[in-house]
Amino acid sequence: MKTFLIVGVETVVGANLAASWSEKERVIGLAAGPGISLPGCDRAVLEQPSAEGIRQCLQRTRATHVIFCGAAARSTWEPAGPSFANTDAELWAAAAAEAELHFTMISSDAVFTGPWMFHDENCATLCPSPEATEIRHIETRVCEVCTKSLIVRTNAFGWSPTGKHGWLESVLSALENNRALELDPICHGTPILASDLADYLAPALEDELTGVFHIAGAERVSPYQFAKQLASAFELGTPASRTIRELSARPTGFGRGEASLQTRRFRTEYDCSMPMLSEGLARLVEQHRSGVRDRLCGQTVRQGKAA
Repeated sequence: MKTFLIVGVETVVGANLAASWSEKERVIGLAAGPGISLPGCDRAVLEQPSAEGIRQCLQRTRATHVIFCGAAARSTWEPAGPSFANTDAELWAAAAAEAELHFTMISSDAVFTGPWMFHDENCATLCPSPEATEIRHIETRVCEVCTKSLIVRTNAFGWSPTGKHGWLESVLSALENNRALELDPICHGTPILASDLADYLAPALEDELTGVFHIAGAERVSPYQFAKQLASAFELGTPASRTIRELSARPTGFGRGEASLQTRRFRTEYDCSMPMLSEGLARLVEQHRSGVRDRLCGQTVRQGKAA
């Protein structure tokens, strides 16, 4: 039986991967802080944030696959934005290589910028920001230290394990209460529901796929367009926006430009199509109605055993 160790279950991506896979596989979650407990997911403990501590964690959990959901896994549409000061993806990748495990790093679409749309894996229109440069460096180092590495660039949205404090939850709350939103109409991405990402990623882990792949939605939208479709899916009013940006020059800054992803390489590999945003939002609504949202943020929790 496979054992997925998900590092970073406090993130939207990490929590939804854990929730999606826990019914079929043994899933162990490692959170950056306390207070995250996911139903069906056992908890890992990192006693010391060092190479030796990571080795011990892998030995205790008996993981077969390591999925790293660090700062780069967070959507740039989240207002806090990624912080890379304490990233340890390279340490985890090196430990996975030493243990001969498959390693996956969930990375960001914001390594790219405009003017071109739908960037493929080798696109040369790279974002020059310090954050994007650091992510690309981390991707390179991960692949160098662990040959059994998969880099997945994406922009995933979904329910947060922190409940009402998540970006999606805050946007939905503003829509429900008819509050104006500050949403960017200029930057664009290809968002995908995090649980859909889990479904696409599962066969790639089964095959122990390696290399850099884009897994994203089929539709290119801005955060403001996303909010409009979110409002429609939940049968709410069209969002009012306090932010109007006119495109007089190419946008600069991390995640401020054109970050839509071309997914042809992955679609060819698995003979699949990617979901439209409306399809992902319909599943998001169903998750809300069926209680998945509540369970994910711990309102109904089965406590896992510490690994």
